[in-house]
Amino acid sequence: MDLENLGYELKKLRREKRWSQERLETYSGISKRTISKIENGFIEEVGIKKVAMLLDLLGVEFALRPKGRPKTLEELQDEA
Repeated sequence: MDLENLGYELKKLRREKRWSQERLETYSGISKRTISKIENGFIEEVGIKKVAMLLDLLGVEFALRPKGRPKTLEELQDEA
């Protein structure tokens, strides 16, 4: 997953939770401007701690899998 896809997923999760960027800023301490840059793919680098905090606040966690591995049935169902 590249940063653009990560940003898209973070925005989707935030909207599903019905949170504004301001609310996420309040809970995370990460500026709204940085959150916006991440969500819209306008940032070249973002620290792993920031990503982990945002994911945690949005109720998801990192999952590592081998590169190029086909998605599991569960992963495909989650996308639907």
